[in-house]
This record gives sequence, structure tokens and C-alpha cells, in this order.
Amino acid sequence: MSRSDALLRLHERLVARCDELRKKLSLDLDGEATDASRLGVGDLGDVASEGAVNELNSQLASIETRELFFIQRAILMIREGRYGICEGCDDPIPVARLKALPYSVMCVACQRSQEELGAAGVEEVDWDKACDYENRFSEIELTLDDLKFDR
Repeated sequence: MSRSDALLRLHERLVARCDELRKKLSLDLDGEATDASRLGVGDLGDVASEGAVNELNSQLASIETRELFFIQRAILMIREGRYGICEGCDDPIPVARLKALPYSVMCVACQRSQEELGAAGVEEVDWDKACDYENRFSEIELTLDDLKFDR
């Protein structure tokens, strides 16, 4: 099989997965309630269990949304003729890698280099601390008297 045939099949897989994710995410966004919440009955354990299920569903939806973004980007790259070319070194990405991860934009070597640089040079952002920081200041109303000016 030629590279162009393999890329065509990968395009078909990407489009199918894109449609599947769009459909699934649209169903998830409808927010279907569980039986216990629809009936308005349940004890504290039911409420806690439902909360855990909702959190898990939210995390899964986040992962699926990110995957949908990557797939849509790959489909755009196919249309522009840039699909299968490494963004790091401009060499063709091996078809085996694209079959394993169809929305990959880097070859294994460039991806590994980027991850090593990212782990060594950039710290992970702690979004919980960022939100706490923002909330601390958003709840406080300041007046001009609260601000000290050097006169």
C-alpha cells in the first residue's frame, strides 16, 4: 500500500472518529439526569455517588473535547496538504505512527525532544492555586482608601 493510500484511509478514520465524538459530546451536553435526581429521592450516599459520576463524566468530556480538537486539526492539515509532515523537523511522520496516533504532528524523535524540554524547562501550572489566587482577590472590594499612593 502506498503512503497516499494509507493517508486516505487515515483520513476516513479521522472523519469517522470526529463524527463519533461530536455525537457523543452533544449527547453529554444535553445533561441527562440520573434516575435518582429525576425522582428527587435519595440519601446522602446517592448524592455523593452522583457527584462522583458527574465529575468523572466531566473529565471524560474534557478528554474527548481535546481529542476532537486534535482530530479536527489533523483533518485541516490533510486538506492543506501538510498532514504526515513533522512540525519539528519537516520529515515525513512514519505511517505506523500515524496509524497508532492519527492526529500526531511530530515524529517520535521530535516528540520525545519536546517532552524532555518541557519536563526540564517548564513547570506545570497549578490551576487550583491560580483559581484560589484569583478568588482571593475577586471577593475583596477595594476602594481608593485601600490603595496606598506615594505622594
